[in-house]
Amino acid sequence: MWQKSASLAENEALELQKAPSLRKRFILSGAGVISVIALIAINLVFNYSQRLADLSYDRLLLSALLQMDENILAEDGRLSIDIPWSAFSTLAQANEDRIFYRVESSVDGYITGNQSLESTPPSPSELGKPQFYNQIFSGEMIRLVWLERDVTEANIQGSVTILLGQTRLSRETMASSITTRAVQVILLIAIVAIVLIMLGSHLVLNPLHRIEELLEERQPGDLTPIKLDTPKETYQLKIALNHFMARLNKNLEQLENYTAESAHQLRTPLASLKALAENARDQTTPERQEEALEQIVQQSETLSETVTILLNQAVVSHRLQTQRLIPLDLVALIKQSCMEQAVAALRQGIHLSFESDTSKVMILGEAFSLQQMLNNLLDNAVRYSAGNGLNDQNEQLVEIRIKQDVQSVRLSIIDYGDGIADDEKRRVFERFYRANYEISGTGVGLAMVKEISDRHQGKIKVTDTQPKGATISVDFPLYFEREGEL
Repeated sequence: MWQKSASLAENEALELQKAPSLRKRFILSGAGVISVIALIAINLVFNYSQRLADLSYDRLLLSALLQMDENILAEDGRLSIDIPWSAFSTLAQANEDRIFYRVESSVDGYITGNQSLESTPPSPSELGKPQFYNQIFSGEMIRLVWLERDVTEANIQGSVTILLGQTRLSRETMASSITTRAVQVILLIAIVAIVLIMLGSHLVLNPLHRIEELLEERQPGDLTPIKLDTPKETYQLKIALNHFMARLNKNLEQLENYTAESAHQLRTPLASLKALAENARDQTTPERQEEALEQIVQQSETLSETVTILLNQAVVSHRLQTQRLIPLDLVALIKQSCMEQAVAALRQGIHLSFESDTSKVMILGEAFSLQQMLNNLLDNAVRYSAGNGLNDQNEQLVEIRIKQDVQSVRLSIIDYGDGIADDEKRRVFERFYRANYEISGTGVGLAMVKEISDRHQGKIKVTDTQPKGATISVDFPLYFEREGEL
């Protein structure tokens, strides 16, 4: 098992204290949802208890009203009422409440009861149909039932109105009792649910802890896939970790191979440089010492070029893995590379020719890597074109062509050098492989070109140039701007 250093463990402990807790967030979220549900339930229970209390006592109130209505009498052309004791005894079940009533007719007006009691209901009335409503009377809220009906007694034409009210103390007591009991049950259920969430959070997060423990127990170089049965919710995390470790393992293998190959390639020029230096030291004449020193300078330049190429390839590999591809104009990149390589090409008598059937070609790419790719292709073409004239003035030519298709664009670098044998075409993209050791080079450039091409989903190939020479072509997929995209 890998042992952490004390400083690393201390830093991790500090970061752990500052980091948000997934379990705490899970519990708080669950508690918040339960609290909202509990509040909604309490509100519903409160409204229901009010309606239930009104329904229960409204029945008693209506029963008393109907008994009063049955005892309305007509005497000598006038209406009167003999309120039965049973009507008020029904309402006496609510012994904390007071009773108010008013009886009037359309013929005689006020008959009996509380004269100050408002007899007009708040909503449109309908004869023969009772109407319940609340009203403030004498500074307190009362519950009223209103009834108006036609008088059917002889010699009397009109209607009679009965209004019976009762204070709401018993109703409120009943509603409060129902609400209190319901709230107690709801709170108990909410507390139990929160406790279950706290216990369940441990079970839910347990697979993450198992993955953490499994990774902590591994040796630093162990990048084998995680073999652990996990629920569906953490399965994708396990797969993502396995894919990440597979990519990391592949990168480490490539780094090890690259380091070993680089060390091997650097060992030879360093040994040669040492031998040349010893030879220069042993020379006795100035002429031979000068010749030996010139060889040391040439070997140093070759070694410096190799190191530069290796460093560039390391930078390119890193950028290809970390940088996001963005829309780029391939024509503009080629023009920039031609300007950078033009002076060096002219020193060797090489002319660069650029030809394109379009002024702008957009592809998805990483600018630095593509620039390195183009520079290496042009540098390689110039190296292998030197000393191979096409006309009487012994002028050499390297052509760069762009040809756009429907879905892709082809970049062709054409030289008229000695060309590449068919059996060597498939090996020119191998790292440190060189087809011609008589021409200076490192054998790294085309390998880097292949890596950059693959990262940009390009297809690279080598063909023969007529009458002689080599053509390296790279097909890039075109980038099409989506509608509405900036």
